[in-house]
Amino acid sequence: MNITTEIGNRIRHRRNELKLSQEQLAEYSDLHPSYIGQLERGEKTPSIETLYKITTGLQISLSDFMNGLENIANKSDTYAYKSYQLIEQQTAKNQERLYHILRFILELDR
Repeated sequence: MNITTEIGNRIRHRRNELKLSQEQLAEYSDLHPSYIGQLERGEKTPSIETLYKITTGLQISLSDFMNGLENIANKSDTYAYKSYQLIEQQTAKNQERLYHILRFILELDR
């Protein structure tokens, strides 16, 4: 996975957490809705100014949004990172369920 794809995943994940449509985020960010979709799919690479607008619309600081991004290239091939990516894209309720399932499975190995 590359950084552009990760940024898109983070935008989508945060937008879904806030229960915003792409159109609502576009309005809050003063951007076009189709551009939000392109960013979420990793088709476009946003500028810092655009990221600032989006993070403002997502009610998260730019630094919090970017936290850990520098590690993407190094970790993207690990199963732990791939699992994290799958889980992160789920709703909070499904994340909780997956966590409990994983804990159960790991306890079986003991």
